[in-house]
Amino acid sequence: MRGLLRAYTFVLMALLYLPVAFMIVNSFNEDPFMEGFRGPSLRWFELALRDVQAAVGYFNSFTVALASGLLSVSLAFLAAYAVGNRRVTLFDALAYPPIVIPEIAEAVALFMMFHTVGAEMGWLTVMIGHTAFNVAFAYVTLRATGVRFENLENAARTLGAGGLRTFKDVVLPLAFPGVVVAIAITFLLSFTNFIKTLFTTGPGFYTLPLLIWNRAKRPGVEEFTYPNALNALFVPLVLISLSIAIAYTVYVMSKRKE
Repeated sequence: MRGLLRAYTFVLMALLYLPVAFMIVNSFNEDPFMEGFRGPSLRWFELALRDVQAAVGYFNSFTVALASGLLSVSLAFLAAYAVGNRRVTLFDALAYPPIVIPEIAEAVALFMMFHTVGAEMGWLTVMIGHTAFNVAFAYVTLRATGVRFENLENAARTLGAGGLRTFKDVVLPLAFPGVVVAIAITFLLSFTNFIKTLFTTGPGFYTLPLLIWNRAKRPGVEEFTYPNALNALFVPLVLISLSIAIAYTVYVMSKRKE
């Protein structure tokens, strides 16, 4: 039975990572259409360094993800702290649906809301749209790691610390690892998001996933749209995502050993 589970795990990991490995290998392939391996080349990475549109896409993706991550974690932290150590609350019931509802449904709902209020679509609407679902992920993460330490808070107050000082000197330092994990997760979700970005953006504003999608629809029209040129743009995105995921996994494993 154990051998079967190991084989299943190996097959699952292969299905997940072989396409990524194929993409990374071909980003060094001289052949622009991946019809064969014509030899190693840095041509596509050199092209990416000259790609002004890609630089703008990376910058937009980074700023939206950073703002959304910080805002969503701040809101989720206050909610998780207010809930405290209670096992199940009404807020828990409200926090989980955004995680399981189809993303396309949430994206359409956001679009309709922004359209109804006459909002100018762009950076702000994309950031708000990402935050709308990031809050749920941040809340679940913070609830799992714990942001309320009632015994230590009571001890601090007994020793004369006020509510604000107790929160600043006791609660925040102890909750800091969970906050960092929540920021990493929400940043990654926002940085790589496509569907909600597509429905909440407006003319002239795009993130890297949108830019890659638009170019992938017309392969070979210009040098920047060659499949391997897109692979070279994907590589930093994948490396950033994998780095955050690996850091999160290491953190979880270290906590389990404690």
